[in-house]
Amino acid sequence: MKCFVVICGFLLFNTFLWAESLPKVYITATNLSTEYSDGIIKIDDGAEMLADIRYRGASSLKYQKKSFAIRLKDSEGNKVNTALLGMRSDNSWILDAMAIDKARMRNRVSTDLWLDFSHEVYYANQEPQMVNGTRGKFVEVFLNDDYYGLFCLTEKIDRKQLKLKKCTSNAVRGELFKAVGYGSMWISDESRYAWDNNSNVWDDVWELQYPDTEKGEPIDWEPFVNTVRWLNVASDKEIKEKLTDEIDMPVWIDYFLLVDLLLGDDNVAKNMYVSFYDLNQGVCRLIVTPWDMDATWGRNYKAEFEDAETETPLYHQIYSRMIYSTNAWSEMFEPRYAELRKTYFSLPVLKSYFSRYFDLFGTTGVAQREVARWNEVDGIQLDFNAEEQYIYDWIEHRLAVLDKRYDYKEDADAINIIAAEFPFVPYSVYNISGHIVGVVPEPTCERLRELQLKQGVYIVGNKKIVVKY
Repeated sequence: MKCFVVICGFLLFNTFLWAESLPKVYITATNLSTEYSDGIIKIDDGAEMLADIRYRGASSLKYQKKSFAIRLKDSEGNKVNTALLGMRSDNSWILDAMAIDKARMRNRVSTDLWLDFSHEVYYANQEPQMVNGTRGKFVEVFLNDDYYGLFCLTEKIDRKQLKLKKCTSNAVRGELFKAVGYGSMWISDESRYAWDNNSNVWDDVWELQYPDTEKGEPIDWEPFVNTVRWLNVASDKEIKEKLTDEIDMPVWIDYFLLVDLLLGDDNVAKNMYVSFYDLNQGVCRLIVTPWDMDATWGRNYKAEFEDAETETPLYHQIYSRMIYSTNAWSEMFEPRYAELRKTYFSLPVLKSYFSRYFDLFGTTGVAQREVARWNEVDGIQLDFNAEEQYIYDWIEHRLAVLDKRYDYKEDADAINIIAAEFPFVPYSVYNISGHIVGVVPEPTCERLRELQLKQGVYIVGNKKIVVKY
């Protein structure tokens, strides 16, 4: 095994990495089903935590590798909020199996990218802690002492994540809805605008996520249904004048550009959350939050090839009215795409979002273990090296397609902007638990010292680094 030492204020011992470093999650549960039942969860060498555990998902339930919903509790059954792996403090968590994803990272990469580039929601100054998406950490799961594979421990989209205003006993303020089907918001039949405030579902595809009816909080579908109706019946003149008061337009534009980039045709109208921050405010705009972006980046919901030439369908009425009733395409979509194409949507930057996780899976050995455990199960073949190259080739092809659609031509200015804002395909620096503690343009002593790393073991690229002061 090769080894060398560099001294520059502290010692770095670089060796080829053989150690495992992803956090380990141990689940004990004997009656698993789609209903919650008692279980125990432990992370690494931490204390055991009581939990209610169930299988989660809809179509994903048909796969042998199941995802889990977890609710932490005490011995009396009361919820226990805990900050897991540096994420938010909460009792409700998701262990995402990513069973249809041959790369086991598409949803995580998509959401990471979204959180980095998307516009802040209009109420961000009032709620600086809000997160318009989820954070997640890759872990390895053991189920009843048997190795179960690579998962992503993920936060949930809920009132707490979006910092929506809490309801009172007699007044609805914040609201959150989830599209579980193709809720296009394109409704011509006036009778479909009827709603029932005794039901958690409207139009068969929109599920109420907040207020919480289990706690006796009131339901009020009227603001959301009226917004949908207005989007359909308003004149072009009204759309031009008032659309920015009804929706958080910069966020919706960014969402479409993300979905168009990764060809998430299952995310244009389905697999999304929409919400109101506070209905009591004079201006309360509808915002959108991404969700469940596994069938993306060149693969469909069956993990099959998705042609980069495919056009993202305009299922959603918001985009139809925005594009056909205003000059938004030329005045908003194209300039924003050009801005992103010079930064976050550049080929090297997009590749870096994937490479940091492919590197992590390789250096920890989890890629090999995942292949050994799940290759060919449910007909899904796993080859991480091949899938990495497939994704890079697909992205390059997709960008060429979108450049034509958005009339974008790269020039010297674009190259200079990329060099200025993204001067490197970054090296992610991980601690021994597999958590990113920073990124550096190159793994030199000078660059690593800028991170002010504590004494310990770190992983950069495919090397292990020991910091000793």
